Amino acid sequence: MANSAFKDFVTDVLPLGFDINNYEKNRLVLDVLCFNQQIAPAFGFEWFDYNIVEGDEICVFINCINEYDRDFYHQVFASDIYAWKTADGATPLEDTPYWVVGPNYELTTPEGGDGSQIVGAVTPMCFPLYDVLEDMPEGLLLQLNPVFGKTAEGELIYGDSVIVHISRDIIMEYLGLTEYEGIAEDLGDGISVKVELTDDPQAENPRYIHIMLTDCHKPAYFESHSNGSDVADIYALRFVGGDVLMTKILDFSQVGRDPHIAVAPNRRQLYVVDSDVSNTILVYDLYSMSSQTFGIGGDVPEKVTQLVYMNDTLFAADMNTDALTFYVLDPDGLNYSEYNEIDLSTDVDFSGGDLIAVKDDAGHSTLWSFSKNGGTSYVHEIDLATGSVTELQNEVNLNNTFGAMVYEGGDFIITGHGDDVGLKGWNTPFDFADSFTSYNPIPDITYTYGDLASPFILNRARPQ
Repeated sequence: MANSAFKDFVTDVLPLGFDINNYEKNRLVLDVLCFNQQIAPAFGFEWFDYNIVEGDEICVFINCINEYDRDFYHQVFASDIYAWKTADGATPLEDTPYWVVGPNYELTTPEGGDGSQIVGAVTPMCFPLYDVLEDMPEGLLLQLNPVFGKTAEGELIYGDSVIVHISRDIIMEYLGLTEYEGIAEDLGDGISVKVELTDDPQAENPRYIHIMLTDCHKPAYFESHSNGSDVADIYALRFVGGDVLMTKILDFSQVGRDPHIAVAPNRRQLYVVDSDVSNTILVYDLYSMSSQTFGIGGDVPEKVTQLVYMNDTLFAADMNTDALTFYVLDPDGLNYSEYNEIDLSTDVDFSGGDLIAVKDDAGHSTLWSFSKNGGTSYVHEIDLATGSVTELQNEVNLNNTFGAMVYEGGDFIITGHGDDVGLKGWNTPFDFADSFTSYNPIPDITYTYGDLASPFILNRARPQ
């Protein structure tokens, strides 16, 4: 040892430092001090081995709280997960993920199905924390791409991405470097993060990071029933910048030639009624990716040209040039009952457009009808209670509108257009002469006579 009485007898004193490297073999020669040649073996010979010591890792569990569906209020959130280091809490430091965490779910194929898969088990996900916390002053960003299943054609059905910031303070609390508090950080947009303790006595690390999301299921669907071959398809939509990703979930064999669609307020059921076979309804479960077809009784309309939810009521409409006839379609009792017939004095063709539900700041509910007519398109307000019909817009930018839906927080309208225009997004939905987002059209998809549906209601101040 250094500073010992024998340090001058050897070339290198202890402690002695040396470097090790991957796949590099070093020979280390040590002076062994002995009093005579015979007892040198008594000093022993040292061999180096190593044990793998696991470093720190982060384990996250994601919970989706659907306040619109009381039967399925708490749901685990199945998603593909990516992590980035961040310097400001919002911007990734690199163009590539710090860690591709992977899927936190397993997919299963129901017996007797069409080959599509649904989400099975969802588990907490853990990933290594390679760098020290000083190298990530603002913690990590997690990108969550929600998955709802896989179609029979092998396409994963995704929802819109969710970005979650895991702060450095949360990471330190999770690692036990600070005292456990279990206080949630509110990140806004219905997202909160906190450290919680597991009740598993066998867990090596009793802590996990719990991510809670509200308003996390934002389903949007497009139906195309005129693609040149009399085949109707229904697609799940996901919006990424100026692109729209479309995954087919239903086709002609299941829904008929000319269907119309509506999404329930609980965001769980998609209702499909074929215009020519209005006494039959298909109910598609958006979580289990399963569907059932039922016969409908009551005062069955001869034709259904639009479906829409308003005030938790599913309305079916037969919209012609001379009259609008509305029916209540009871999805539980599977019956129609006529609600109101509105005579029209205008020559606007209501049959090719779509309906969205609107609620003003006083709680008054009406419908907006988007309809095509020549070189421009019209928006009319339909008050079902009074039977009044008021023209709101006559705008060339709405030319060939064949579908409309409300999206996100209730202040964004998306319209579908023919002539290979595709989808348009409107930030100022009452003034359709204003600028819009034009989404890149998907090849081989015809938007003419299509239909759009989401569970959202347009929140608008009542026009003066």
